[in-house]
Order: sequence, then C-alpha cells, then structure tokens
Amino acid sequence: MIEEVSGLLLGALLSAASTPACAGVLGPGSDVYDVEIGSATTSVAGIWPVPASFVKAVIHRESGFRPRAVSPAGAVGLMQVMPFNARRLGVSPSQLWTPATNILAGTRLLAVLLRHYRGDVISTLVAYNAGPRRHLDPIPENGETPEYVRSVLASWRTQRRCEFEGSPASTRRQ
Repeated sequence: MIEEVSGLLLGALLSAASTPACAGVLGPGSDVYDVEIGSATTSVAGIWPVPASFVKAVIHRESGFRPRAVSPAGAVGLMQVMPFNARRLGVSPSQLWTPATNILAGTRLLAVLLRHYRGDVISTLVAYNAGPRRHLDPIPENGETPEYVRSVLASWRTQRRCEFEGSPASTRRQ
C-alpha cells in the first residue's frame, strides 16, 4: 500500500518539473562518508519498506548529508534523530553518530509513520518534522513545517529522476 501511494505521488511530482542537473544530487561530492551513506540508504530499503530515494530526500533536508550535524533542538546525525527516541528505534543514543545506524533508525521511524498514516507521505513528513498528528489533519502553519514538506518532496522528486536517469534501463532507451 505504501508503494502504491508513493507511486501515485511520485507520478504527479515527476510530471510537474523539468529535468534537473543531477550532479551532486544523490549526496555530497567528496565526503569520506559518501560510500557509507550510499550503501546504507540502499541496504536499509531491504529492511524497511521505504524507498531509498525518499530516505535520501529526508537526509538532504535534515542534515545536508552531514553525518555530524546537530540541530538546535538536539537531533543528531544524517537523519536528525532525537537521542531520546534512539532506544525506541532499536539503537543507543551514542550509535546515532554512526551514519549507517542513524539511517537505519531514521528509516525505521519513517516506516512506522508511513504505516501509521496509511501511506500518507505528507502526514509522515509532518510527523517526522513536527511530531505526531491525526491522519489528514492540515499541515501546521508554523513557518518551518510547510517549507520542510515542500523541500523534502522536491528533493524526493529530484532523487527519483536522477536515479532513473542513471539506471541501466534509462540509458537503453536513449
């Protein structure tokens, strides 16, 4: 069900924008963590039913692909997981500094939220950013959350398009 809703939303998003330049879109350019981030986002898709492109879009917005990022609220790492949530996500707070573990914990939270909100990506992003809410409630107009949702969706659209353009199937059609 999540894939169906995600697919419908992706179709609308992909048709709405022109083809972006893909250089550097799938992560940082020359960071020592590039390989680990790429590997973790791909492998976690086999554990939790969340597309790797969606995870990368959240990482892009949350930390700008900086594994050592810390928010003013205290969220840490690539996916900006709050240390008090670590144990509920199956890791210790100190493990959140490891990129692969941070991605695993953040993706688990996304998977739980996607299931809770029955595949509603917007509600999932609002809850990831601003905390839980009732399904289909309006996006809070608190300044940050609407821009957060727009930004992640735009990044997700770009991630998907660039992954497609780089895939073997897309090069065969050209």
